[in-house]
Amino acid sequence: YPSLPLPLSSSPCPAARRSQVSLAELPMLAKRSMPLCMSNMHSKLVETSHLKHNARNQLGLFLKGIGLTVEESMAFWRSEFTKKMPADKWQKEYAYGIRYNYGLEGKRTDWTPHSCMKVISTPGANASAGEHHGCPFKNFDETQMRATLQQMSVPTADVTYILEKVRGQHYQIACGKYFEAKHKGTTLIETELGGISHPNQYFEQSMKFYNPAGTPADAASGAGASSHKAASSVAVEQPAMPAVEDVPMTTMDDLLAMAS
Repeated sequence: YPSLPLPLSSSPCPAARRSQVSLAELPMLAKRSMPLCMSNMHSKLVETSHLKHNARNQLGLFLKGIGLTVEESMAFWRSEFTKKMPADKWQKEYAYGIRYNYGLEGKRTDWTPHSCMKVISTPGANASAGEHHGCPFKNFDETQMRATLQQMSVPTADVTYILEKVRGQHYQIACGKYFEAKHKGTTLIETELGGISHPNQYFEQSMKFYNPAGTPADAASGAGASSHKAASSVAVEQPAMPAVEDVPMTTMDDLLAMAS
């Protein structure tokens, strides 16, 4: 699915590998600067020490896009998953997928993070079945969405506006208003032009809000816009990779061949 244009910033491309987002900052950034889709997946990962394939894919590529290196991503996922499984099981069943997202396995393609259209359109989201991927503005029922927004201290008037847009299936506009509510005093042109178009765009704008002078932390939003532009010609938005949960590793090559 093609991404909509990003009027306030360059298109976030994750090819740069120089990370300035530390792993220790991720819990804070999840609450402060990640869009609701990614913060929801992050919180479910911390809560359950597991995410299923689609959520791992969406969150993993997003983290790649904000600047985590493959080594940092391996450390992050390993630390969460091994709270409830042996390290050798994690290494055997999940490490391959992380390396795949960084272009180090399979087709060796430099996959980019999913756009909002891709996140919204990915089927199968079902929290009761442990499927936490996708766009909360689309997938949450109104009661859950209202409770979530109130928990995030979103003002009542903004909650009303967001729920109105959700009812009209204007999920990206709802996300834009959510950004404005979380970043007091901001007004995004995206909210008027169709809403946020990319989760990494949301993160980048948040980092600029909190670091307007361009401090090193601000570079965490993408590890350098010039590097992103230079690599945009080779980075590719990822199609669905075959899920490998509960699949013996001996079948991995067969699965990848079927997906190619």
